[in-house]
Amino acid sequence: MENKFAIIGSGAMATAMAKVIYDSGYKNIIVYGINEKELADLNKGQNLKYFPKERNIPHLNTTLDLNKAITYANYIVLALPSKIIDVVFEKILTEITKPTVIINCSKGFYPNKNISLQQGLKEKSKENKNIISVVSLLGPSHAEEIVREQFTIVTLVSDNLEESKKLQPFFNNKYFKTYLQSDEIGAEVGSVYKNILAIASGMMFAAGYGINTIAAFLTRGFAEAKKFNEFLGGKNKTLMGLTGMGDLIVTALSPLSRNYTFGYEFIKNQLTIEENKTTVEGLTGINVVKKIADHNNLSLPIVFALYEIIYLKTPISEIIEKIWNRPLKEE
Repeated sequence: MENKFAIIGSGAMATAMAKVIYDSGYKNIIVYGINEKELADLNKGQNLKYFPKERNIPHLNTTLDLNKAITYANYIVLALPSKIIDVVFEKILTEITKPTVIINCSKGFYPNKNISLQQGLKEKSKENKNIISVVSLLGPSHAEEIVREQFTIVTLVSDNLEESKKLQPFFNNKYFKTYLQSDEIGAEVGSVYKNILAIASGMMFAAGYGINTIAAFLTRGFAEAKKFNEFLGGKNKTLMGLTGMGDLIVTALSPLSRNYTFGYEFIKNQLTIEENKTTVEGLTGINVVKKIADHNNLSLPIVFALYEIIYLKTPISEIIEKIWNRPLKEE
């Protein structure tokens, strides 16, 4: 069977994934979106909204017709904000009529449920017997740098390693490659927590704290991620890999990160959640992780602190002092 890909979404990561697959030698690609201007740009080998200076994007076939995209492909790549993925996936499920693999590039929680995107997509996929597997592409990967062909390594995450292995050639070229990971829980916890900690990092940079302070809080936040991961049944060695430590570095220390930028602007310019116009997955992460922690009596001080700062309007200096004055103990 010929390998054909439908990219669902026409934003930054959708464009980057289409380019990666094309540059890996698989050129049967169609991009589905709802923004006519973005799709017209992609036809011309550009995406001016997200990459105004880049001219190395391939000329891509595009469509406004979801059915056309789904019936064309046997590999469906989801590159959407997590908050809308459930609505779009419901539509996709009704259109799939042949053996198909779902590749998810979004991170976070499934909308309105306290479960990961991977788990949510797998559960919904049971409604259509033509779906062979659901695999998530996770790890340190800013779309801007992928399009500029900066060396990038990410992870194909699935408890079905055989199916994941079949996908590796599609994401393998001179600047992009993948490893395999079967620990779905650990990979998802890393992807969720790095967004939470990126908000904290942006806040502390904006408030004028030094790198000593930021390093201390990110390290303690990473320890919290391990505690949360253990509770959910993930493997902590996974957090030391690309979907954990790798993604934390690229997200928590870079202004390219929307989560970092939100934290920074929240403190520096008093940006409110209502005023924010970008997708900030870390906000959902804070709420869901806190809900799980409250329900199970888990102590996660940094998640609780971020909730207080963002939703209860507690000054960051007061929160830092509260955390600093916690009892002395072993690391």
